[in-house]
Amino acid sequence: MKNGVLLCCHGSRSNVGINDTKKLLKTLKKNNKSLLTKIGYLEITKPSIKDQLEFFFKKNINSLIIVPVMIFSGNHTTKDIPKILRVIKKKYKKSPQVFITKPLIFANDFFNTVQRNLKKKIKKNVGLITVSSNTINPKAKNQIRLLTKKLSKKNSFMFHKSILINLNKEKLKRELINVCNKNNKLLVLPFFLFRGKLLDNLIKTIKDLNKKDKSKFILCNHISNYKDIHNLIKNVSNNKLH
Repeated sequence: MKNGVLLCCHGSRSNVGINDTKKLLKTLKKNNKSLLTKIGYLEITKPSIKDQLEFFFKKNINSLIIVPVMIFSGNHTTKDIPKILRVIKKKYKKSPQVFITKPLIFANDFFNTVQRNLKKKIKKNVGLITVSSNTINPKAKNQIRLLTKKLSKKNSFMFHKSILINLNKEKLKRELINVCNKNNKLLVLPFFLFRGKLLDNLIKTIKDLNKKDKSKFILCNHISNYKDIHNLIKNVSNNKLH
């Protein structure tokens, strides 16, 4: 094989989350049999992105597609992955032609993919809360706000708000309660690709709040369909993948 694909994921201590990424890898391998396809992780999980790049560079392949399997233009996509690539390039005299894809929000069908998940849960006279992993990147924050606003306008929601979360469950609970005071019913839409601790905390928190507040929160699915994610990756790679 003369061409390769490297899926770049965040990494997790959650076994179900890692299994999700491996299922996505399996889907890409099945649909791109002519390409040498690997997966690497930024943190916690092995193999690392650095190690997988070393593997590809030693193979002397002609071209390499690097796919950050992430939704928004956070620091991982704009800084961390390119920095790892620069370090590896300096070690080798010969480098393959490298193409780094944009995050998945730039895929043509991304909005429609999210809308399909949301539409299944839409009720009358509700507000919308979108939930994303915490980021300090201004561009990512703006993308989250604009996507939330666009979804709200498309579906004529009474109210919309975007929330950035970390592993602090109490802070998440407080933020949801504060929004809850403004509406009778609220749709909660997670902007996640894989299961993990953040999503688990969100699900458990909403269950707890609904016990006390008569099911005010309606939780939507995250983007969990591997075929959908594969199609988004295909689009941001300029159809270099099949």
